[in-house]
Amino acid sequence: MKNMRISTWFKNPDNRLILLILAFSTLLLPFIAVSFFTFPSTDDYCHTLAVKDLGYWGYQEHYWKTWSGRYTGTLISATQPLIYESYTGYKIAPIVLLIVYVHAFIYFVRAFTLDKLTRWQTGLFAFLLLFTMLAEMPVISGYFYWYTGYYYTVADIGTLYFFGYLFRNYSKISRTNIAAMCFALILLVGMNEYTLVWLVILSGSLFFFSSITRKRIQWKELILALVALTFGILSVTAPGNFARAESGLYPTPLKYDLLFSLKNSFLWSIHNFTKMAPTLCLLTLVLIPYAARMYHSRQKNEFRFLFIHPAISILIFAGCLYLSYFPSYWSIAEPPNLRGQCIINFWTLLGWIFNVFVLIFWAMEKHDIKIITHVGVYKWVVGLYFLLLYSGNFNYRSAWSDLLTGRAKRYHEEMISRTEMVLNTKDYQIYVPKLKNLPYTILMPTGDMDPAWASVEKNNGCAEWYFGKKFFYK
Repeated sequence: MKNMRISTWFKNPDNRLILLILAFSTLLLPFIAVSFFTFPSTDDYCHTLAVKDLGYWGYQEHYWKTWSGRYTGTLISATQPLIYESYTGYKIAPIVLLIVYVHAFIYFVRAFTLDKLTRWQTGLFAFLLLFTMLAEMPVISGYFYWYTGYYYTVADIGTLYFFGYLFRNYSKISRTNIAAMCFALILLVGMNEYTLVWLVILSGSLFFFSSITRKRIQWKELILALVALTFGILSVTAPGNFARAESGLYPTPLKYDLLFSLKNSFLWSIHNFTKMAPTLCLLTLVLIPYAARMYHSRQKNEFRFLFIHPAISILIFAGCLYLSYFPSYWSIAEPPNLRGQCIINFWTLLGWIFNVFVLIFWAMEKHDIKIITHVGVYKWVVGLYFLLLYSGNFNYRSAWSDLLTGRAKRYHEEMISRTEMVLNTKDYQIYVPKLKNLPYTILMPTGDMDPAWASVEKNNGCAEWYFGKKFFYK
């Protein structure tokens, strides 16, 4: 009788939504809570000082010529709260990003499924995507808590909204839709080189294969492809990219070595994909019934974006994934940094989802294969796996640990004490206490360097330049 009451309670849609709200809250709680202890670090001080010295637009010109072609990224990194002497902004920003990140996933899922799923199913879909992404991030700190790196995070959020808008309007794209998507492409391509690679290839593939399938040039898709390609070239050929590559920061003879870049891009893409594979495979057990339901509930001209031959879709996905690593190996002979890998993992997740649905639609359309529309007993397997993943995953464990042990709070107190000491000391040379508390959730690991204020000899000494003093750590 008790089991029957539990089963009846769970079948109630309102009760299921309550469970989802609790699940989202539990997932986000430690990450939002530790946001209150975030502090500016490393490059945040450099960008603040540059904007103060050069002005907002002077800063854009300077970085375009000397460091980076990420024309949208520099617009973001130049909005440092420290420019206005605000430390509170560094605590508010990650909270806002986390909340918007959740909304972006929900928006994406609703558009991708064209609202064919129930509210409970849509929420669960979005929750599993968010859960997977947070678990598979190689570094949480540089993605959500480092202000200078927000052009990575904002790019992924913008990508979710972009594709959500595209899927929602795909059956009948108007001129207004094209204009809006072109504007979005211009902004997204200028965020970072990883987003650039994916969007340029995907928009070009959309035009090429749409034209081949319909046996005539698809002008709207061509416009999107040309916009992405034009601004991609503009970003890649910026003088700042060349200046950074030749700056001496990466003094290796393997730069611009084609064979080295091709080989290592392939090996590293396989290496990182296999890390995500177990979680993606378990996630697929939930996606397959959802795809089958969507196929059966479709109306005329709906889900046209999923009716593509899986060989083409998988080839494009694999090609994009491989090429994501090439720019890094080509320019600096190293794999992408951890923040860049976060973006690659993000695209891997989206690409995997898309291909699962393409395969299911193709199997049901071309071969009339009967596919289950309910997870059935597999839901317990999936549930157990994600529960074990949550309890053992470093990102989730460290977030709770940083919060509950007080490590994040003590770190914040140390940084306040450091800052006050520097501001109140007139001497040029200052002995700064080494950090005793290193919360991995909000502070990027830097080996033997000080993760918050590196010295002049290490990591350019941004804090030293900002405060105009020389630090020695004791």
